[in-house]
Amino acid sequence: MAEATKQDSKEYGWQGRQFGQEIVTVNDRGLRKRGIIIEPDEVSQYEVFADEGPRMGGENSAPRPLTYFLMSVGFCALTQLHRYSDMMKLTLKDPQVTVRSGFRTDGSVLRGTVQASTVDFEVAFDVESDDPPDRVAACIRAAEAGCFVMQAVKNPTEVKRTVRLNGAEIDIEEQGKSS
Repeated sequence: MAEATKQDSKEYGWQGRQFGQEIVTVNDRGLRKRGIIIEPDEVSQYEVFADEGPRMGGENSAPRPLTYFLMSVGFCALTQLHRYSDMMKLTLKDPQVTVRSGFRTDGSVLRGTVQASTVDFEVAFDVESDDPPDRVAACIRAAEAGCFVMQAVKNPTEVKRTVRLNGAEIDIEEQGKSS
């Protein structure tokens, strides 16, 4: 009976932290998108926008979606760097994280062979500190290991996908075989 309770409450046998995040994205107009960020534990809600540049048919009214992706790596890494430097009693002055990446798309949408990929991915940490280099290096390694977004890039998780068409769930893999 106790085992069922553990499974139902999603308790895990490790000591750590776990939390959920939910966002909803909708078209605003054209290629401009609106994202609603729901923070259930914080009782907060935020709204952000993304767009594409004119070359893609957008209005360039907000950052591109991929820009937010890259910023999320930098923001998460800086958050963990701040947290872990406090825990390790290190003084890091003006830390900066620069994220660079290249993306490409190959194949054909009409032939069903389109495939997007990441060409390269680079994260650069720049910090000033009077602390020993080995301790600063340990802190940066911990920040990378503790950054959820960086770990999602380095160690991809299976994506579970649900598609609803006119309110009914469909299996797009099966649907694709008949066209």
